[in-house]
Amino acid sequence: MNKADRCRLLHAPYDPPPLKRGDPGTCLFRDCDAVITSWTDARISWPRCRALHHKRGRPALLVDDELLRAIRTESAEAIKYWFGVSTYTVWSWRKAFGISQWGTEGSRLLHKALSQAGADVLRDRPYSLEEREQRRQRAIRLKLVRNLKPGFHGRWWTKKEKALLGKLTDEIVAQRIGRPVNGVRIMRTRLGIPSANDRRRKVGRNRRSPRGITVLSSNPG
Repeated sequence: MNKADRCRLLHAPYDPPPLKRGDPGTCLFRDCDAVITSWTDARISWPRCRALHHKRGRPALLVDDELLRAIRTESAEAIKYWFGVSTYTVWSWRKAFGISQWGTEGSRLLHKALSQAGADVLRDRPYSLEEREQRRQRAIRLKLVRNLKPGFHGRWWTKKEKALLGKLTDEIVAQRIGRPVNGVRIMRTRLGIPSANDRRRKVGRNRRSPRGITVLSSNPG
């Protein structure tokens, strides 16, 4: 997943309040009246404010209804990227408004996408001997064998699928029924069905000798 996907906003646009330096406002995060001190130069420019009852202190973003909407819906990565704030700031906002780590739509979707990407990488990567031994020992320690269910849990062959064996090549049968070629070959062999391209199928018709012995004719007709 690239950076654009990780930082994508789900419910944009977010319109900043029409305020200028010196204008009064209300900060929902600080829960107090504030005064606008400046504007940020982030990708989404937003007004900074300072609490009126604090003459000193570092100005911070004015959290109004519009910014609160972003805090409640977007992922932390998206908020940091577009509003130019730190991880600590997003964490403080979420804590103040009772939002958990995966409590927003954006965070849940991002977590799901990253988990799927990580699973795809691990699925395609072969395990080393050391990793296999570690997994084996963990399975023994946790007694994971109790979760195994006896019997076959795969996809059963239907009569229609079996009827194609030997009539078409294994490769064509595999494509038609959505099975691996090796699986088709194993089932055909298990049922004693010769391959469609077996030369013995091309031998001519059987004919009877004068003594009643059936022989094979190598010259059909």
